[in-house]
Amino acid sequence: MNTLEFDSLYLEFGLNRVLSSIHMKCSTGQLIGLLGRNGSGKSCLMRIVLGTMKAESSSVRFNGKALLGDYVKQKIIAYLPQDNLLPSFVTFSQAVELYQVDYFKIEKQFPEVKSFLKQKSSAVSGGQRRFFEALLLIYSPHPFCIMDEPFSGLMPIHVERLMSILLEEKRNKGFIITDHLHRSIRLVSDDLYVLANGRTYKINSEEQLLELGYLKEL
Repeated sequence: MNTLEFDSLYLEFGLNRVLSSIHMKCSTGQLIGLLGRNGSGKSCLMRIVLGTMKAESSSVRFNGKALLGDYVKQKIIAYLPQDNLLPSFVTFSQAVELYQVDYFKIEKQFPEVKSFLKQKSSAVSGGQRRFFEALLLIYSPHPFCIMDEPFSGLMPIHVERLMSILLEEKRNKGFIITDHLHRSIRLVSDDLYVLANGRTYKINSEEQLLELGYLKEL
């Protein structure tokens, strides 16, 4: 079993403290949900863990060993950003090769991909592109996958399908996911956190979502 753990993250922009008291842990076989209001720092947190954003301090560990420097090339963590993952000039077939994914796994879950496999990613709808990008990372060889707004722009049927795929594939890797569709996140998460006031709070009851100001009502 692999484990990804991070804490001691401190980030500030000028006099604005964004992150100050963070601790999260994800192991293979787990799906961790991260909720937070707009501007709470979720995307910054994910980029720091990935190693593409610098912070005043941070500690990110894989199986107890610190990840230092440019560890993106080690292919430990796959990252789905809030914006598009694939450049507009990349074809879907090229993306499959780039991420070393078994194409037939994607086709099984997304048969429509056959009709635009040779096209550039900019040639299809945003929802189709997003669903493909999510599957691309889910089936990548990385042991951990961090996903920022994976349900964004998806049709309801694709949201449900993606939820089912995540629950199935977490047997093979660990997931950390944030999305504004909080009900979907809550349904698939083994552990749930809220990022508020620069801190992560582990959620053990729905009432905590109200107390932390994430929800106005259940």
